[in-house]
This record gives sequence, structure tokens and C-alpha cells, in this order.
Amino acid sequence: MNTARAELRKLLTLPSLRRTALLTWAATVLLTYAYASAESHGEPLGDDAALAPLGYTQAGFLVLGVLAATSEYQEGDQIRTTVLAMPRRLPLQVAKALALAALTLPVAAATAATSTLPADGATWTPAATAYLTLTTVLAAAVATVVRSAVPAAILLLGLYFVAGPLLRAGSTASAAYLPDTAALDPSHGAVATIAWTLAALTLAALTFRYRDA
Repeated sequence: MNTARAELRKLLTLPSLRRTALLTWAATVLLTYAYASAESHGEPLGDDAALAPLGYTQAGFLVLGVLAATSEYQEGDQIRTTVLAMPRRLPLQVAKALALAALTLPVAAATAATSTLPADGATWTPAATAYLTLTTVLAAAVATVVRSAVPAAILLLGLYFVAGPLLRAGSTASAAYLPDTAALDPSHGAVATIAWTLAALTLAALTFRYRDA
């Protein structure tokens, strides 16, 4: 737990994470207002209109996870100092994931609550909070493997905003197993999101364990 608290304090000192969280929440406010305004004027928004604000602002949580994981590799190679202080790498990786989840949870809750359209009620907020938190942890795990912010961000944003929509547009069966399935169908997509997150965390832990810092 001391390691997790240390990692949380480290994350809280990063200005890039604070800016990303604030901009993501602000973008959610603007998108929710735009969708609510269109809804009040009777404009058709599609079947997944209730989730549309989060569908876009989840990009901010992907970036949040990438920045959290790659900051130590980009700022003077601080990862070496971290590993020297905590040489047991698997517990360290677990502590990093727990710290990031703890940091993300309140931001995700605020964003999910903000993104709720008038017609939706509050039933989506807890599920959305969990989804956004898992998305951030998954992004951090991928970035841990890649170790570079830009390639990791391109890979994740491409998967969520290019590959996913293309597969769904083609009615491909594999689209039901994509990591963002829960954002479109919470009742059936939770398992897919959890499975992807656990797989990414496992790969990140193994990579971090056996690769030079």
C-alpha cells in the first residue's frame, strides 16, 4: 500500500494529467449541452445518442492513461529511479495500476454524471464510471508495453475511433468483442472491456518484469 500511495502522489504532481482531466471534463460538458439541445429540438440523434458524449470524451481517458504510464520514460528516464527504489517489478506494476485507478475514479464519476442526458436518468453513471476507469487502466497498460506516448496514443485512438467503427459498420461479428463495447452496450459489453483490461495488464506486467527499464 505504501508503494501505491507513492505512485498516487507521483501522478498527482503531473501537470499534464491535471490538464487532460480538466479538458476532458470540459469537453464532456460542451458535448452534453450540444446533444441535449438537439434532443430538446426533436432532432434525431441515433440509437446510441445517450452515450454519444462519452463516446467522444473517452479519448481523453485514453490519453490520460497513456500520459500516466509514459511520463517516467519521457522525463529524464525516471523509471530507473523508480525501479531502484522498488526492485520488485510485479508488485510495482500492480501499485501503478491501483494508483491510476484511484486517480481516475473521481474524474470518471464527474465526467459520467456530466454526460447524462435528461432522458437517460442516472442509471448509466456507475457503469460509465467503471468503464472510463477501466479504459484508462487499459490505456496505461498498452503504453507501458509501447513506452512512448505518441505511438501508444495513435494505436489506442485508432482502435477505438477507426477500427471499431469500421468493424461495426461492416456488421463484423468480432466487433462485439472490442474493448469499447461497453460504451455502446453496457449490459453485454462489460465482460469484453474487463477481459481486454486484464489481458493488457498481464502483458504489461510481463513486459515490465522481463525487459530492461
